[in-house]
Amino acid sequence: MAVTVTVRLPAAPGVPARCDRHLAARTDEPARVRHLADVLHGEHPDGSDEEVWRRHPGCAVLALRGPDGLVRVRFRGGTLTLRPGPAAPDPAALAGSLVHALLSAAAQHQQQQQ
Repeated sequence: MAVTVTVRLPAAPGVPARCDRHLAARTDEPARVRHLADVLHGEHPDGSDEEVWRRHPGCAVLALRGPDGLVRVRFRGGTLTLRPGPAAPDPAALAGSLVHALLSAAAQHQQQQQ
């Protein structure tokens, strides 16, 4: 199920908190939903990460849990690999949305500095 996610990032006293709202969808959603998503997440699908990335050019973050249990989070310009704890309910969704929020906050900060 695709969901709209809002991440509120804390800020220093006197500075407004930053919020990031984006659409997150699982990699097994219908294509019409995946193509709207800012964040795609799920189990490692058929095909390579590169293939998933290529088919979804509007996607800013791709977070996939591999058969080894690691979550690989890809974004334009980098990759993170995380080892989630055993109780994490959906680590790929959580990691993907958090990375999207941090990238969004960094972009907003850069724009304000110019």
